Parts: sequence; structure tokens; C-alpha cells
Amino acid sequence: MSTADLLQMVNAKGVGDATLRRLAETVRQEGVNPADILCLQRNDMAHALHTKPEIADSIAATREVARRQADELERAGIFVLWLGQDIYPKRLRAILGRDAPPLLFCKGNSKLLELPAVGFCGSRKASAKGVAATRDIAGILAHEGTCVVSGYAHGVDMAAHVSAMEAGSGTIFVLAEGILRFREKRDVKKHLTAGNHLVVSQFPPGLGWIGRNAMKRNTTIIGLSDAMVLVESGASGGTFAAGTEALKLTHPLFVVDFADPGSSAEANPHFIERGGWPIRKSQQGSPNLDRIRHAIQHPKWKNLKPERMLF
Repeated sequence: MSTADLLQMVNAKGVGDATLRRLAETVRQEGVNPADILCLQRNDMAHALHTKPEIADSIAATREVARRQADELERAGIFVLWLGQDIYPKRLRAILGRDAPPLLFCKGNSKLLELPAVGFCGSRKASAKGVAATRDIAGILAHEGTCVVSGYAHGVDMAAHVSAMEAGSGTIFVLAEGILRFREKRDVKKHLTAGNHLVVSQFPPGLGWIGRNAMKRNTTIIGLSDAMVLVESGASGGTFAAGTEALKLTHPLFVVDFADPGSSAEANPHFIERGGWPIRKSQQGSPNLDRIRHAIQHPKWKNLKPERMLF
């Protein structure tokens, strides 16, 4: 399925993730060319996509806009991974199951998706000790060949990305907005090379930042990782939601256990009490990461039941 075909769906009014998943399921079950579905007459297209005829009209009306946008993405070096493709990340599909984002707009080194990976979440207003813990943990894991996955905010996100690149490993920026909104921030710009990063967005390319999409983005970070590290979480907000979602998915969650957590880490004990593995410093002053290493070497998602991977 071409990028223009996918964008025709994305840009159509009334089309959301559910419709895109139905298209992937139709293609998988019936072996049809998805582009052929988009060329069907109004009622036939609606029937094939299990949607309303008005939405089929909207899909047909976006054809020219989609073609122009596809050209723009190609010029920018942006490519698309679709749930109906074999190259769609197996880890993401296995962990999130039917909630896996149907599309990923990407720019950079796609091979980073195949590496062992650890996700990081924490406050954009992280404390100095939270940033220091992030840099220690991400730096050690990156030196060992682990890819770092995180958002693109200041604080914990930036500390994790920079540490990974300084260690010579790769990092994945997961956006809460469209990929055409991506700009190289000063903190990471001097570290970027052609092969050490990948930018990922599950949202329409030109879409601006929306709060609820930051929550969806956090779930995608979980799905792209073999384990999650929660550095600092308040009693509410995005990091708290990410930690809660990781526990709900029974995804390996590791929580920095500060001797004296401040307000920025007040919920860290909450997650440890509910099953998150504590990360503490050894007598030598370095974080004990043996359990994380085990989670990376023996990823839990590979043992998930096959039915969880259905569309």
C-alpha cells in the first residue's frame, strides 16, 4: 500500500484508527490489494471497510491532497510503517495487541526498531537527581548496546536520549504530534548522526501537539521497548499514566527508588508497591541493573499468546 493510499485514509474525515485496522484485517483475511479497495465505488468501499458511505465519499475526496502530502514526506525522507505490513514492528504489535497504532510515520534509522530497547518516562521538570539517575541508567544500558526509547520533552526524555547518543548507541524519539512538526532541539542537535536516531509519530503528519495524544504516545513508547524505566512520577499526569499502563499490560516496569523522593517522585513508591522493580544504587554507587538486563535478554513479549497479536 503506497504512502499516498495511506494518507488518503488518514486525511479523510471520520476515519480513525479503527477504520485503518479494519482495512489491515480485510487485506490480511482476503488477500486483496488495499489500493484496489480505495478505487471501489462508494457503497462497495463502505462495505469493504465496514463503514458509512459518507466516510467512503470523504476518502475518495482526499486523493489529490494525499498525493501532494506523500510527495512532501518523500522529500523530507519520511517513510510509513503500516500494521498490514510484515515490516511493522513485531514487538509493538505483540505488546499492544489490538491497540497497536495502525500507522507509524518515521524518519531516520529504522534498524533501531530491531535492537533490544528500554523505554524511559519521567517529568519534563525532573529534579537534578532525577536527571542524574536517567543519565546513569541510560548511559550504562546504551554502552551495552541497548536502544533508548522516550518522548521528546525536556527533563527525563532529553537526558535519556543524549546519554544514549553520547554512549554511541541509538535512540528513538516518539512524538506526541505529527512528524512534520519535528525540529532538532538544541540539546540533541550536536549529537545526531544519520544512523543513531529514529523519529516516530503515530499521528497525522501535520498535526500539532494535543494533550490526549501525549498519553497515547506514552503507550507507544511502552510497545517499542522490552522494559520501561520510570524515573520520577508525580501523583498524576503523563508519567503516572505511563507507569499505570505498563503495569496493566504486565510489561516489565523498573522504578528508581530514591532514598528521599521529592515531590517530582512522590508516586515512585506507589509503583514499587504495585509490582514495579526498584532500581537502587549498589555500595559502589552504580545502579543495579541486573533485572533490566534479564528483561532485555529474555523479552517477555516474545512469549505472549498469538491471539494478542491479531488486529
